[in-house]
Amino acid sequence: MRSLNFFSIKRIPTIILYSLVLYLYSCNYEDHDKNVLYGSWNLKEVRWVSSDTTFHLKKPQLGLLLITPESYSIIWPPTEEKRTPFNNLSNPTDEEIKSGFRSIVFNSGNYSNTDSTLTTTSTLAKVPGFEGGKQFFNYKLKEDNLELMMYDEVYPNGDKPKWSGVWKTDFLFNKIERE
Repeated sequence: MRSLNFFSIKRIPTIILYSLVLYLYSCNYEDHDKNVLYGSWNLKEVRWVSSDTTFHLKKPQLGLLLITPESYSIIWPPTEEKRTPFNNLSNPTDEEIKSGFRSIVFNSGNYSNTDSTLTTTSTLAKVPGFEGGKQFFNYKLKEDNLELMMYDEVYPNGDKPKWSGVWKTDFLFNKIERE
């Protein structure tokens, strides 16, 4: 009987350590569940806003924002006009490639967020060389509607685009519900 007690006492630190790890993991998991941005979001409207002008994209084509615990992805066409298909899908002309490149915006990577800000770091981008670049957003959530205002961008080398400090891009999304 004495050896059984000794064995149990030796295991107490291990049991405490495992319990602590499980507790911390469950807290972290619960924090993931509390992130209101998680999920799939459908683009409803885009506005480019300056101090004296606002341009609207009121009926955008399909655009998506996807946010998981570790990553984000955004893809959207910056015009209301439908994207033009290539005449020969497997062999587009140079002009079709150029037009196709201009007709879509996408970035994906990782992010950090607070209760009102989102900072993304691109690992895959439409624009070659933007990998490592950052975009800065404020957001507001009301029920299943997300307003995501991009107010700044920094290139991987630290430079900023010409629009920085002049224009903001305001995205309006609706949550896509699981069925």
